[in-house]
Amino acid sequence: MRIGVVSDTHDRGEAVAEALRLFAEQRVELILHCGDIESPDTVLMFRDVPTHFVFGNWDKDRLRLAAAIKSIGGHHNESFGAIDLGGKRVAWVHSHERHQLYQLEHSDYFDYVFYGHTHVREQHKTGRTVVANPGALFRANPKTCIVLDTDTGEIKPLIISTPGKIGDSTHVLPGLRSHSVVGFPGLPTAALVPPIPDPPGEPAPE
Repeated sequence: MRIGVVSDTHDRGEAVAEALRLFAEQRVELILHCGDIESPDTVLMFRDVPTHFVFGNWDKDRLRLAAAIKSIGGHHNESFGAIDLGGKRVAWVHSHERHQLYQLEHSDYFDYVFYGHTHVREQHKTGRTVVANPGALFRANPKTCIVLDTDTGEIKPLIISTPGKIGDSTHVLPGLRSHSVVGFPGLPTAALVPPIPDPPGEPAPE
């Protein structure tokens, strides 16, 4: 199964259209959006492919976004999602609430965890879990998204060719810390993330 992963679209219609065109070329069967959609107009562009969204810090009007997602037959999650795809356990999150990404990454439960927010494409592995940021379609150079093949495990980055704008840039992800334990809607209770100690050198949260 081929899964497209995209994040931080920020209402950049031209970039979204190009990403969707490339996803179609790659025969993507489902899309995960890691948040910062911004408006229902962007949601509607995903109508032709089953898409699961999470909300980011720039997704202010969540009622209208949720209605638009429902209208295209998509699914939305408030801050993170978890799903079984092609026999693989997959989670995705925006990551502006940093403890959520930390816990998903260190739960030793998921095969893949995808996140956004930083506008920086990167990939690493923590234990059994491949953690990847698809990059962004706004304020990123280059603009990127990715395709996961659950059969082979390959993650293929795609470069989105659109005219750049002054101010396009990247920034890095600040340090992550643990916080309260989170669970995974729709998964067995055994899938709850176990308590995780704070990263070394950081005090326990109040």
